[in-house]
Amino acid sequence: MFFIIKNILRIIKDYNITLVKIIFFELVYFIKGYKGFKFDFSNNNKMTDNIPCPYYLLLKMKKYLKKNDFLKLCDLGCGSGRVIDFFRRSFPNKEFIGIEYFSKQFNYCLKNFQNNNNVKIINADFTEIDIIKNNPNYFFLTAPFKDTVDFVNFMEKTISLSNKKLFFIIVNYNIETIKRVKNIEFLESFYISKDTGYSICRSVHI
Repeated sequence: MFFIIKNILRIIKDYNITLVKIIFFELVYFIKGYKGFKFDFSNNNKMTDNIPCPYYLLLKMKKYLKKNDFLKLCDLGCGSGRVIDFFRRSFPNKEFIGIEYFSKQFNYCLKNFQNNNNVKIINADFTEIDIIKNNPNYFFLTAPFKDTVDFVNFMEKTISLSNKKLFFIIVNYNIETIKRVKNIEFLESFYISKDTGYSICRSVHI
């Protein structure tokens, strides 16, 4: 119980005065029947807590994606499927892939999206499989690594494996951390605090 309370207090601190807006949109989309309100706190040494990206941030990302067309989006560590459900409803003609390691969350997503032909859910550790083979051009990741080095290594490895331009929506990594990744450029950033917000980037092959 102490562990849960500690993490909830941390979330409140991170979102600061924007918390009112975040709670408002959470209530709106809960009433609308959107999926993805489950969260889990991780005791894993490498993986972070599974806390869904706020709808407040997703709405801002949606504005960007409307202006910048995408073909297929892959959510790395899709959890209970909030991101996929939100963008699937916003862009019904696009394709989506969710990769989730934990079986409980995977089975939850599999059931929720079983009737959506444009959604594919994979049960795997996304760091251990070929995430390029399904040919997504956008990747979504919400701070899945506890260690910054793991994040940087993963990003650089992914970029090096593709000869195509890749786009990344990176949530809750501060700008200085993302700048450590080679061959990447920023397209848009929005932050509530130093470590809370998102950056949209693309790979640059030299």
